[in-house]
Amino acid sequence: MVLGNAMIADQIITAMKYMSARGYDVYIFDYRGYGISDGKRRINAIIEDYKEIIPFLNSKYDKHFLYGISLGGAVVLNAIGSGVNYDLAVIDSSPSKFSDYGCPESIDPINNLPDEASKLFVITGKKDQVLKPEMTSSLRVEAEKRGAKVLNGDFSHPYMDRDPDAHKKRIKATLMFFSQVQNGDE
Repeated sequence: MVLGNAMIADQIITAMKYMSARGYDVYIFDYRGYGISDGKRRINAIIEDYKEIIPFLNSKYDKHFLYGISLGGAVVLNAIGSGVNYDLAVIDSSPSKFSDYGCPESIDPINNLPDEASKLFVITGKKDQVLKPEMTSSLRVEAEKRGAKVLNGDFSHPYMDRDPDAHKKRIKATLMFFSQVQNGDE
């Protein structure tokens, strides 16, 4: 799992019990400069870290699932764009672009979508007040054109849904997506 901005592993780890209860090993790391991690917060450095972390974890497992939320979805797409191996990836409420905020276009999540995106599940929220729909919709639309599964639900930002049913729906959709490979339906 790749966290969103301003999130630390201690805040989210208990929320991942639903994944571990279904047999998934979940790894959550704080970014550089987050929590008690050393280093300076720099997007390019964070992306480079995950280009190393993902292959390291992949070497320990037969199946390779990625789950990135918000900024973490952008990090996952950059890692995918660099060629890391994965079986399935959930991109949950990621911004479509960073270049609108002064970052290079090369790290825009939309520019790192694979041409054939059937191994992706892109989730966006109509009620997301952190990354409003106009910030996430072009990524979702382009991903769907390239074959990704998409869900534009009545969600807030990941793990911020006040409606427990919305939160459960997001979790259920994520687990169903990952289960297609777990059950050999790849």
